[in-house]
Amino acid sequence: MNPVEICVLLGKSLSPLFECSPAPIEGVRVRTPMMYPDGGIVDVFVLERGDEYIVTDFGDALGWLQMQSVNRGLTNRQNALIGDVCRTLRVKLFQEQLVLREIKSEELGDAVMRLAQAVVRVSDVRFTMQPKSVKATTDEAEEPALTKADTI
Repeated sequence: MNPVEICVLLGKSLSPLFECSPAPIEGVRVRTPMMYPDGGIVDVFVLERGDEYIVTDFGDALGWLQMQSVNRGLTNRQNALIGDVCRTLRVKLFQEQLVLREIKSEELGDAVMRLAQAVVRVSDVRFTMQPKSVKATTDEAEEPALTKADTI
């Protein structure tokens, strides 16, 4: 199938909010209505391999996640959370890419949706990188109580 035919096939199973276009090198890019926490748009890519398809993010999710931290890598807990996302959505993590392989044409819309959802869930791991703001109990005890005069 050429990229236009793949886009027509996807158009039959996905909402019009998903925009499909030929990718620069091969396959198609699907711009989804889903977003990264910073507002960036989630794109996934569909590549044809014989009579089956591969759906991938080309490493965008993990790349985005690693750019959110000054540390060089992810913690064991963060890797475990990413593993949980992949198991839940039946997505593979291969060479830092989220991937679905051996997808039949009738499963393509579902695969695009699952992979896009996996990208969003992986990007949510960013929130485990934020330092928690904890107020000590002694700080709370030292704050004066508001009086009626303070609120007027």
